[in-house]
Amino acid sequence: MPIKYALFANHITSDPNDYAATVEISDSADGNDLVQDILNQGSTVTAPDILAVTAALKTACQRRIEQGQRVNYFGMMDFFPRIKGVFNGPTDVFDPARHHIDVGANPGSELREVVRSTATVLKVEALKPTPNPIEYRDVATGTTNDQVTPGNIGQLSGSRLKFDSSHSDEGIYFVATAGGETKASLLQKNKPAQLVFMVPNSLAGGTYHIEVRARMATGTVARELRIGRLDATVMVGPPP
Repeated sequence: MPIKYALFANHITSDPNDYAATVEISDSADGNDLVQDILNQGSTVTAPDILAVTAALKTACQRRIEQGQRVNYFGMMDFFPRIKGVFNGPTDVFDPARHHIDVGANPGSELREVVRSTATVLKVEALKPTPNPIEYRDVATGTTNDQVTPGNIGQLSGSRLKFDSSHSDEGIYFVATAGGETKASLLQKNKPAQLVFMVPNSLAGGTYHIEVRARMATGTVARELRIGRLDATVMVGPPP
C-alpha cells in the first residue's frame, strides 16, 4: 500500500507558489498487530513467546536509559535520556520541583534507509477537515434529527465540533431552507464531540439545516473558517 499525501500551501516560506506535502495516515497499529504480522509471515514462534521477548527487550532498554546510555533499538529507533527545565546559572543543581528527566527518540538510520528505498507514494486530493455534526437531539421532544423546539436545549454530537465563541462568525447556525439564518448564542457545552446549547427563541416555523462553523488548520495551511452541516433537515416544532 502506498503512502498517500496531499499538497497544501506552505505559509512558512515567502514564495506563494511553495507547497508542502502532508501525509494522510491510513491506519494505526499496536504491538498486538505487529505480533500478528510476524505470525502471518509463517513464524514458528508463538504469540506468547514473542510478547515475552518484547517485554524483556523493553525492560532492558529502560534500564540502559536509566543508566544514562543511548540505546539503538535494532536500527529502528535511537533512545536517549535528557533533562528538561530551566537552571538558574552554572552552579544550580537538579531540583525535582523545577526539572524532570525525560526520554528523547529519533528514527534509526536503518529504518529511514529502508523506508526511503522501498516505500511508494500516491498523491490524493487535499481534503480539509471540517466540523462533522452527526446527530442533533432535541431535548424537549426527545427526537433525533427531526424536531427543533425554540427556547429549549439542543445537543449536537459528532467530531471536530468545538469552536471559538470569541469569534462572531463561529458557532452553531440554523439555516432556513426558505432563506436566512439564525445563530445560537447561549452555549452550555463546547467540546469536540458534543455541543449543548439553547435553541434560539426567534426561530420561525419551517425546515432548517444545522451548521457548525469553526476555524481549523491543516498541515501548513493557516486557520480558516470551515463549515460542517448536519446530514438531515430538521423542522421547528411547537414548544412542549
